[in-house]
Amino acid sequence: MDDKELIKRIMEEVKDEKLREELLRRVVKGEEKSVEKILKRIEHRLKAQDSLAKQEIMHGRTEKIAESEWWVDLIAAPLSYFVHTLIITGVFLFATYKGFEGFARIPKITLFLLGISWLLLIVIIIYAFIQAYFLLKGKKEYERRKKEEEELEK
Repeated sequence: MDDKELIKRIMEEVKDEKLREELLRRVVKGEEKSVEKILKRIEHRLKAQDSLAKQEIMHGRTEKIAESEWWVDLIAAPLSYFVHTLIITGVFLFATYKGFEGFARIPKITLFLLGISWLLLIVIIIYAFIQAYFLLKGKKEYERRKKEEEELEK
């Protein structure tokens, strides 16, 4: 990249005046490689601001807290949904069995509600798998971006 293109890129991309002046001084001194490296870092940081992890950190969370929340979302929340729905269904089934003295006398509306509760349990299991998939996919993306940023820092 020649000096004119580099100067044009600096003027377009760099908003901070002190940084812009420093980069222009480096171009004049003939240090184009260091200027290009700095511009790559700036470009990468602008892209990384869209990352979910970066947004969480900007909202006052540390990386450790964001990681622990990720684990809770991955394991504890779906497990909690599953256990609560299973308990509610079991209590409903037990109450129905005891209330009607066996399954032969259960009214159809009760069986319908019991079927709905089991269907809800199946939906929650599917939801847990979908949530786990997207959380794992998001973690891979975060690790990829973090690795890119570390490589640019070198």
